[in-house]
Amino acid sequence: WMVQSLSEEGGGTTDKMGKQDNDVSRAVVEDDTALLLAAVDSIKKAALGRLRNGSDAARILDQEMSNRLLHLACRHDAAECARLLLDGEYGITPASVDARDQLTRTPLHVAAEAHSKRCIQLLLSVSRNARTDVRLLDGTHLVALEVALMSRRVQVDWSLDNSVEDLLAYLQQKDLNAVRLLAEKTREVGEVAYRYAMEGRVAALAMLLLVAEERISAMVSVVIDGVRTKRSIYNSVVDEVLSIGEASAREGNEMRRKALLCEIQLLNQFGATSWRDRKVDRKSLPPLLRAAKAGDMNLTKMLLMGDVHVNETDPEGNTALHWCLSSSSSTQEPRIVWLLQKNGARVFQGNKLGLTPVHSAAAKGNYKALQSLLLHAQDCVDIPSKTKETPLFLAVKNGSLSCVRLLLRYGANPKAQNLRKQRPIDVATSQDMRFLLNSANVVPMNHGSMEKNHAMKKERHKELPGDDFNDYDNGDYYESYVVPKASVGHRDFRVKSKGNSAPKEGPKLSRLLTTYFIYSIMIIGRSMTTLAKSLLGVSRFR
Repeated sequence: WMVQSLSEEGGGTTDKMGKQDNDVSRAVVEDDTALLLAAVDSIKKAALGRLRNGSDAARILDQEMSNRLLHLACRHDAAECARLLLDGEYGITPASVDARDQLTRTPLHVAAEAHSKRCIQLLLSVSRNARTDVRLLDGTHLVALEVALMSRRVQVDWSLDNSVEDLLAYLQQKDLNAVRLLAEKTREVGEVAYRYAMEGRVAALAMLLLVAEERISAMVSVVIDGVRTKRSIYNSVVDEVLSIGEASAREGNEMRRKALLCEIQLLNQFGATSWRDRKVDRKSLPPLLRAAKAGDMNLTKMLLMGDVHVNETDPEGNTALHWCLSSSSSTQEPRIVWLLQKNGARVFQGNKLGLTPVHSAAAKGNYKALQSLLLHAQDCVDIPSKTKETPLFLAVKNGSLSCVRLLLRYGANPKAQNLRKQRPIDVATSQDMRFLLNSANVVPMNHGSMEKNHAMKKERHKELPGDDFNDYDNGDYYESYVVPKASVGHRDFRVKSKGNSAPKEGPKLSRLLTTYFIYSIMIIGRSMTTLAKSLLGVSRFR
């Protein structure tokens, strides 16, 4: 095929041209430079014959032949033949290192597609200096590195339903030296990794992490809306997951969101939590705090699988637990609260205003979350903020009778005073709230009986529930199972294993009857007191 044009011009039979063609092809495939030189010499003799007859096509065909032979050599990783063609020795016109073929591919593109390691190394050497930024003109605009990442030679039988560990195991069985050579010389490697990450191409991102982690682990330079800026791939993927959201994922973006979550897990495998450059990202919340703020359960769970600091704070001192409880956008707040606690979130950690997660839960009237927090850190029930307001103050201001009742049952002091010398009853806005705070309507917990109850169930209930959190949907659960007060030095309990929660103790009706009985005694007592005073007054009058 390379000498067909010569035969059409005359000066040789078809059989002779066919033999030359076969010799050239065999020489390149076998990387036999001696055979290649012999075949080229035969072709040049035919070309010189044409030149003597007055044709000037010989030199043009010679250049084109060198370029075509170079592409063929790169396809078969014939490094010695490629070197001979590039050097142009023995009367061969040197081939152009960046010459394009009919498909607009350069020799580097061809070598990348075939994963021809020796030819890639030759083309990228200092003396050859092939351009890695040249893009295909076929509409894909791929550079050589991208061609290598899409090659069939590195395709693996993996899907999003498989684990990330399986993907890495499959890829480590592949020869990725060609990708490594190209990644080391491609200036746009960070931009390529960023684009593939945003597109949810997990396998391609995994290959780049395996061969060039140090090139893409820090901030990468990318062009967004025509402006070049520095971005963290890790933070960008988190932002993309949050922008899709769990609701939007169910409307058509489920697979892309699933791929992005896999990428977060993949990045965690390479220590991505240490990639965030605080100088660049100082104005944005850490990923875990953003996920907790959005109430994204799956993203929070995926981030916690990495080496993330669960008690990391924003500039105001708020942790993920603070953001989860203060945000009103989450429909799964209690589940995220339990998940964060299970991973070591500190319930008693206050922000710069001294507000703990217990304050946040009370301020939002989040009854279930408040139950969970007090279960693990009962000492926080009366912890004051910088303004000396306890969680009871915030629950009263919120008008949450259920939270106020719960705090009182855990021993909250209704007579506590803030900096303005106000008591919780002084900030109450309803008569029901004042009655609740001003009377003995809430029976304090009998910690002695609770300790006995805890001992009886020690073997059946030792920890928070697992991923399903089914039993925690029952609002009465914590009223029947409460651990004793933790000592000051052991306020934070970290769950170490999964278990099933114990069933609730005692019928709810029994508790209600007991409460009504106490109410009746109180009312009768007040009535008797009033009657006695009246009789005493009449007696004195007489």
